[in-house]
Amino acid sequence: MMHYLSSLFKFKKQNINISKGTRQGLLMLIPLLIGYLTGYFQYGLLAATGTLTNIYVFGGSNKSKLRILWWCTIGFTLCIMLGTITVSIPLLFGLILLIVTVVTYYVFSALEIPGPSATFFIVTFALPINMPIAPDEALVRGFFVFLGGLFTIIVVTILLKSQKKNTQERAIEGEYQSLLQLFKDFSDKEKFKQTAEKLVGQFKATDKQLITSFTSSKKQSEQLQRLYLLHNNAEGIFAELLELNTKEIETLPDVLIDMMEYIERSVFSTIDESTTLQWKETVDIPVVFQRLEKQIYRTDEILHSPTGQIEYEAHLRQPLYGKQLKYNLTLDSLVFMNTMRYLIIMGTAVFIALMFDFDKAYWIPLTAHTILIGTHTIHSMERAVARTIGTFVGVLLLTLILMLHPPMVISILVLALSATLTEIIIGANYAVAMIFITTQVIMLNGLASGKLSILIALPRVVDVIIGVIIAVIGLLILGRKNASQTLPGAIAEVVRYEMSFFYYVFSKNNYLSNNEPKYSELKLSIKLSNMNSMYNNAHGELFADSTKISAYYPIIFALEEISFMLSRAQNNPNPQTIDDVVMGQYLIVFEDIAAHFEKHVPIYQGTGLPSLPQYVNIRTALLNIQQYARLKSNETVEQPN
Repeated sequence: MMHYLSSLFKFKKQNINISKGTRQGLLMLIPLLIGYLTGYFQYGLLAATGTLTNIYVFGGSNKSKLRILWWCTIGFTLCIMLGTITVSIPLLFGLILLIVTVVTYYVFSALEIPGPSATFFIVTFALPINMPIAPDEALVRGFFVFLGGLFTIIVVTILLKSQKKNTQERAIEGEYQSLLQLFKDFSDKEKFKQTAEKLVGQFKATDKQLITSFTSSKKQSEQLQRLYLLHNNAEGIFAELLELNTKEIETLPDVLIDMMEYIERSVFSTIDESTTLQWKETVDIPVVFQRLEKQIYRTDEILHSPTGQIEYEAHLRQPLYGKQLKYNLTLDSLVFMNTMRYLIIMGTAVFIALMFDFDKAYWIPLTAHTILIGTHTIHSMERAVARTIGTFVGVLLLTLILMLHPPMVISILVLALSATLTEIIIGANYAVAMIFITTQVIMLNGLASGKLSILIALPRVVDVIIGVIIAVIGLLILGRKNASQTLPGAIAEVVRYEMSFFYYVFSKNNYLSNNEPKYSELKLSIKLSNMNSMYNNAHGELFADSTKISAYYPIIFALEEISFMLSRAQNNPNPQTIDDVVMGQYLIVFEDIAAHFEKHVPIYQGTGLPSLPQYVNIRTALLNIQQYARLKSNETVEQPN
């Protein structure tokens, strides 16, 4: 209990975001003041509602931030229009509200977009409840919400343009910093493993940033292509280090570490457009390190290649959002499973709110939603308590403010200040932020109705309690052990897909040389993401055995390593194939591992896998998975040869 309470009220100072909070406060304040001073306050309020799209600006490439802002602006505009049209028909209003929340939740989950998901889509859709019923004003209201979103896009664009470095450049610099650390940690197996795990996560995040930065602009494209080649080469250096580690090389020559320090400085200086560095030392190292040396020199070549050469070599992938949404529409996808659970609980919340004719009924589904977007069941339970405490304190604070009968200007300032403090604190502590979220949303709705009084605040406590009860009961019934039970099946699916990928890359049929369509790295990425999400969710389930769940981690990381190597092999212009006998041995091991997790078939003695001509770390990873699986099942363990 003490651990639960400490986690509930833990304040993470590193997650305080003053700049975003200040931006959100000013974005809301400006249209509110303009509307008030010009005598069109309702329109200013609608525009201020449109600026809430700024809340959805999180990490990622500049292009993806603006893309999310644009689609949130469109979404908010449609929400206010649909809410205005249907508010007088409760049944239709509830049905459309449910569709809006479920679709938004699924899209945000499937595309792995961080943030509050459907929260402010619900707020925008329900805002007409507090306004005069006027279906004929749907277009006008939509226009002003769109205007607020457009204002946000312009402000964020200016701020992004004023940055010295964009997020993609910082991501590449971070990769080479971590690579340098990996060189220094090479002789320490434990540190090497920890840094390697960190790098795999960095590579995935950077890859996503570069893909979502895709643009048709030639100038931006040239810079992006160079960054893409640097990222690709960083993965190549990492792959060579893994190979050397697999061969049990104990130390790296000092000159290679010096070269990597030079490369890391070169990446920084080139991106900073400072003076060009130059390597002047002669390098003489054993043959076993020469491929790594060549990969390091390749970085220097990329940094100083002319534009034409960069454009010729780089082949950027476009973001495939449609396929991401499609591939997650399967019964074995955790995103789909969670969406179905979300649909049932939110449907119940909407039904109860409308069935019993609650005043401002949207507060009940809004409360249920904010709990359901927790990262896992325990986190959702924590949010339930935080939501209750924060709402109670927020209502009490707002009641004290409203008892003073503040003038309109003060009310506007309170709303803007609440928005500011919410965004500053939300990442540091949800319970404290909930105080200001409550103040912000109630003030927004009160100003929309033109009736700022204690009567709009006090009933919200009852609404929140009902929403919390619905969400918690739903989670207890539907969120007990879904992830922990389906995790082995997700692992088996990843193994089988990697088996097919392995055959495609290394088969004597020469699929790569015959210009066959590339094997879908996106599909594998989604399957890996599904597996990792299930692992994280399983850890957060109420009745799961954390010790048993933790035993899956080394297996999951080994599969991540295999995925990384297969991707490298597919993009290698000169891959080396293997004969059918060796291929058969590897395919049997893949299938044995998959059957073990899917059907609990025991893994017996090792198969004595032969070495691969390239990417030998795949063999080591497979043998490690066998070993970890036997350990997990308390079977006899044979050390890999």
